[in-house]
Amino acid sequence: MPSPRNIINRTSTIICTTLLTIILSNSTAASGLDVITMKNGDIHNGTAALERYSIQTSYGTVSIPYPFMQQLSLGGKEKQDKIVTSFGDHFSGRITDLEIMTLRQAEPTLPLAVIDITSIEFSPQQQITRHAQAPDGIEMTNGDRFSGWINSNNFLLKGAASIHIFKQEQIHIIDIDSIIEHTGNRVQLTSSSGMMFQGELAINNIKAKTRYGDNLNLPLSKLNTLAFGVKDLIQRSNFYFRRKIDPATIIQDQMADGTLGPLMARLPAGQYHRGDLQGDGDEDERPPININLKPFAMGIFEITFDEYGMFCADTSRNLPNDEGWGRGRRPVINVTWEDAMAYTKWLSRKTGHNYRLPSDAEWEYAARSNSKTRYWWGQQVDKPRANCEGCGSIWDGEKSSLTGRFPPNHFGLHDTAGNVFEWVADCLHVDFSQDPTDGSPVDRHQCGKRIIRGGAWSFPPKEIRSANRWRDFPTRLSDDTGFRVARDFD
Repeated sequence: MPSPRNIINRTSTIICTTLLTIILSNSTAASGLDVITMKNGDIHNGTAALERYSIQTSYGTVSIPYPFMQQLSLGGKEKQDKIVTSFGDHFSGRITDLEIMTLRQAEPTLPLAVIDITSIEFSPQQQITRHAQAPDGIEMTNGDRFSGWINSNNFLLKGAASIHIFKQEQIHIIDIDSIIEHTGNRVQLTSSSGMMFQGELAINNIKAKTRYGDNLNLPLSKLNTLAFGVKDLIQRSNFYFRRKIDPATIIQDQMADGTLGPLMARLPAGQYHRGDLQGDGDEDERPPININLKPFAMGIFEITFDEYGMFCADTSRNLPNDEGWGRGRRPVINVTWEDAMAYTKWLSRKTGHNYRLPSDAEWEYAARSNSKTRYWWGQQVDKPRANCEGCGSIWDGEKSSLTGRFPPNHFGLHDTAGNVFEWVADCLHVDFSQDPTDGSPVDRHQCGKRIIRGGAWSFPPKEIRSANRWRDFPTRLSDDTGFRVARDFD
């Protein structure tokens, strides 16, 4: 009996072929017209009727049937071409097609050279997309991400003192350390039961099949993440084992051009005890005080290079240094407090909503997520739950990890402990004795230092406690400091 995956593949192929035949014979079959923008400024409306769009990536050729195309961007000689599909898959490389026949209503068919095209926005084919479900997620080091089927049955993981053999159905996520200098293929594997393991995979390549029928042999050196049995996460551009959150509590505002802003979680109003509750913290965490907060929204993830890059492109700013670790969904670093403030003002203009840096009190409330322990998960760092110097992750003491690589806290927020420090709105103040109890930020004219929160990959476990506070000059750049945004309710 054929497997469910093979049945889905054959069904999708039949649907694609049938619809494409209709489109090629009658350009009005599509629900709308494709918009083709030329390098000379001309715009053509019609059906960009290639049967399949083929792109040569750094890990193989992918060929996407016309009905699944959403967007094509041609990068020219210096930049890569990019494809976004109706499933949310992203591929980058070089388009191998030389000419596109454009079907137009009541006008002759128009041949267009690919080299003369800037972009194509494809009309939606919503009747197609629901027929093909791919269970596994793949993310490449160059930022490409797509769903498909990972074909390796067993994974041998060699740790420092043990060897584990995992069947594919026992695995939830494999994070791969793509640092160039390392020997071997270091990975962090999260099992379907939530346990984490570190070690080295005994293979150098992963075989996978795209939903479009392409068989790929993916080198581990080009992989960031493999996610098994994770459906409908590509569309939101994340492979995270996110705690299930009521959809009504998630906010993702749209900018004027249709681009989506950061994923935010609505946090409820609440009272909590702020500061050093165990008695072994620092002087600036005392005395513990009660805080009463109004509801607000907090970023589920730290702001990434991808998100910050849109701000840089729109405001003609230089991209921050990534230290050679990579960009994409890695948290942005080497940004000052002033840079972070400028980003929130830009995001507010783009979305029409009030984004800002969280106050120090808001940040701790969000990080604690109703806990009273040193860390949101308990009193000890007893297994890998964060990226810090001594937390037990594969990135410890070396570099930041991509956002969302560890379980979320009770509010569904990732990386509130470790990874990178996060700027907050407050000016440095030495204790809580004069702090407002409503959680509003403490600020003053000509503030010398600003507060950073959460600890980082370069700091020990004591410094990633929920109560811990550090400080830095608002104009200083650091490879272990980024930020997360908050948002007011309208």
